[in-house]
Amino acid sequence: MPPRPGYSVHPGLLRMGGSAADAAAYLRDAPRYVEAMYAKRPALRPLHDALEALAFSLGDDIRLCPGQTIVPVYRRHVIAQIKPATKTRIDFGLALGGLKGKGRLQETGGFAKKDRITHRIAVTSPADIDQALRDWLRRAYEGDAG
Repeated sequence: MPPRPGYSVHPGLLRMGGSAADAAAYLRDAPRYVEAMYAKRPALRPLHDALEALAFSLGDDIRLCPGQTIVPVYRRHVIAQIKPATKTRIDFGLALGGLKGKGRLQETGGFAKKDRITHRIAVTSPADIDQALRDWLRRAYEGDAG
């Protein structure tokens, strides 16, 4: 399976001094990580793909670096993450700092713990990937401008 366009080497691998061969292996395996996440929850895969496409639409500086349980979305830092939480829900995490959660935008407790991901929106259907979610993602993106 070839690397999916847009997947980038996870920064943790680079920080740990990974070699070019390690990077190539990661890029080869990254799509398999995503496939494995949805093997037992195939109904969520179209939602995941839509969230990936939305993230890539933000700009050319977006990188997705799949792990075995989440797909973090990077600009300079992590601005969002796609995480299958149950068989029927993806938690779309966002880096929004100390902003108060309201409505569907729920605080994760991450701000108090100094985590990057501070909020989440439950995504259970295409209707959940609405203008409000797009606006929150745009805010996270713009908040990591530099």
